[in-house]
Amino acid sequence: MHPELLVRALAAMEGQTTHEKFHMDSGIASRSIANEVIGFMRDMGIGTSSGRALAFSGRDRLQAAVIALQSRCDVEQVSEHLSWKDFECLASEVLSSLGYSTRTNVRFTKPRMEIDVVGVDAGFCLAVDCKHWKRGNLSAIAQFCEKQAARAEEIVRRDRKISAAVPAILTLHAERVRFVAGIPVIPVMQFRSFAMDVKGFLGEMRVVRQGPAPRQRRQK
Repeated sequence: MHPELLVRALAAMEGQTTHEKFHMDSGIASRSIANEVIGFMRDMGIGTSSGRALAFSGRDRLQAAVIALQSRCDVEQVSEHLSWKDFECLASEVLSSLGYSTRTNVRFTKPRMEIDVVGVDAGFCLAVDCKHWKRGNLSAIAQFCEKQAARAEEIVRRDRKISAAVPAILTLHAERVRFVAGIPVIPVMQFRSFAMDVKGFLGEMRVVRQGPAPRQRRQK
């Protein structure tokens, strides 16, 4: 499958659509080629179909985007058709499939903070921020990483059931997992393998750990 066709397909991957609308929205000139693209995606487990009706989820868009990137498509062209919600959906589904209990859009007040995806397994937490970066310089990425570390510290402080948390950034742009001040910046296509192995590499990452519980003051 030509990678340019996958980029065009991303533009047409709405929640609910039809073969005809997919053909028009994708801008693929040939109806037969548009149907070949639909068939290719179906063979790859992307989307569902019933007759002439089609349906695509955020995870489907991300899976198609990953295939396009692996085929050397331009990352900026691909990212135009994705949202941070698509990343959030993928992260939550991956962590759930690995046995984590997950929450999305976890909000705090005083200080006001939000964590996109929180996955907890036996007291261990992955606190994930989904960044829809096209490009990012190291200084800007480092600032985002420090903010995510502060969010991880906050959830550990508030939830005594979490004994340790790893702050992490999930992004489309990175080509490999990199560590910025001990915080992993993970390309979306490697998130599953990272999540599967994360507990074996805690010594290489910044880990926020639960401190001793505050003592209760005696009543006089």
